Amino acid sequence: MYRIVKTKAVVLKKINYGDTSIIASLYSENLGRISAILKGARKSKTKQGFIIDPINLVEIVLYNKMNREVQLISSSDLLSNYSNIKEDIEKLKYAYATIELIQNLTVEGEKDLRLFKGLVKIFELFNTSNEFPGVIFCRFFFFFIKELGYQFSLKKCTVCGKEDISNEDYIFNFETGLLCPNCKKDYLSTVEINQELFNFFACLRSNKKIINNVEKLSSKAVYFMETYLKYHINTFKGLKSIKLIS
Repeated sequence: MYRIVKTKAVVLKKINYGDTSIIASLYSENLGRISAILKGARKSKTKQGFIIDPINLVEIVLYNKMNREVQLISSSDLLSNYSNIKEDIEKLKYAYATIELIQNLTVEGEKDLRLFKGLVKIFELFNTSNEFPGVIFCRFFFFFIKELGYQFSLKKCTVCGKEDISNEDYIFNFETGLLCPNCKKDYLSTVEINQELFNFFACLRSNKKIINNVEKLSSKAVYFMETYLKYHINTFKGLKSIKLIS
């Protein structure tokens, strides 16, 4: 048995299938990440193939059958194609990095409404905001790590609880968390976080506007969060889009 489901979804990627069809990976509001086929989408008289395109926000009707790997799309409507993203190489780079996180680190068929709303919001920000796209991406990456259940704290030493370390160098252990200078001596594997980067993460937490050295700090923050996830999720190999698109 199958049920008919109408849902909003962000198109993550698509591939050609057969002579006229496409198979798309989508992150949907009601079903989480799914794979679905749109038959006949590449025929010259249909616009459906242009609607089901990466980064687009769509509304689809599909025949959803449990335990079937690829669902069947019966119709689709375009809600937004985020045209400003596709015309700006920096925005496009970080948009595809966002897609990589969703595609590689979410569980297929597992609904997460907060994550869906966060995905739509970041694409809207990429599309309309004048803020450096790397900063927007860092905000999403920080939120995404929390949503996965790997949240890390940069507020106080995780060993002794010391909070007043604003004028000291920060040390981070990927297993334990933030360490003050006194506690760090007991841990061999640590990463230094200088004051500037620490303040950058503090702004991400509080959603404050970041003005200075945004490109450099965004790059350092992405590298830190990539490394952190690689430590905790051994199947995660990092973000290719940021390296490939320049």
